[in-house]
Amino acid sequence: MLDDAQGHGHDVPLEPGTVLGFTVLPGRWCLGHQIIKDRTHRTLVPCPSDEQLSAGTQCTGCQSLDESRAMHDFHRSGRAGAGLRDYLGQPHWLYVATFAHGTTKIGTAAGPSKWRRLAEQGAIAARYVAWCPDGAVVRILEDLATSELGLTQQVRAASKARGLLENPVGSAALEALNAAAAAEARTLVSGLDAGILAGSQVVEETWEAPEQGRELLAGFDTQLLQPYPEYLSHGQHGFVVHSISGQVLGVGLLGQPETFVANAALLKGRKLVFGTYVTEPPAVQGALF
Repeated sequence: MLDDAQGHGHDVPLEPGTVLGFTVLPGRWCLGHQIIKDRTHRTLVPCPSDEQLSAGTQCTGCQSLDESRAMHDFHRSGRAGAGLRDYLGQPHWLYVATFAHGTTKIGTAAGPSKWRRLAEQGAIAARYVAWCPDGAVVRILEDLATSELGLTQQVRAASKARGLLENPVGSAALEALNAAAAAEARTLVSGLDAGILAGSQVVEETWEAPEQGRELLAGFDTQLLQPYPEYLSHGQHGFVVHSISGQVLGVGLLGQPETFVANAALLKGRKLVFGTYVTEPPAVQGALF
């Protein structure tokens, strides 16, 4: 999703074969704030002052207005507007996800975003471990999995991209790692008393990764992926999209056979001007022999 100069959002399809060229303007801007109307409707409001940032993704004003920020603390504070309360009132899923560098996290997803949430995060392997009646209960279970099992709740985008290039174990080993962590999480949940569970149920379901990420996954398993030669946060770029996993792009350069890993999270808060640009490919070691 990209916003135009008037703050209107537009989807930019990144299907395999998409040619993408752009230049990144200097600076980084506030992403605005969200207004949650109910469980199915939310509005992204552009930053009123179009404020430039030196750190983070929101200015102080937009942080204070963002209704989604209370979501992660509602089970402790009980504070939320009517729209967020409606959103949190629907069933949620507790999942365990493993990423390319081997880190496994615990996370939550509302019913309608059950599959999409993990696709957006770029998981290599994931399993659902519990169904919960609402968004407060699921976050209590999430916190327990962190405190009792040591499962983190956040994984940095840069780590996900780097893991595709540096982790030699492959997807089969990560699947096994994820299955073991999910089994521990299910054991934890099944041992909780009824008061904590509040109607939650242990589930055994494996998440299916999207087809759009299969080329990146294949390159990960064969250790043939290459690092994108430039930083997407500045300069001019042009490539063909081959594959996508969360915020990581697998791209082709000037007809080269290799797939290069680019961290598209670096574009967050940036302003782009589309055009005909070409990223020059580096000398790839395997092509020198």
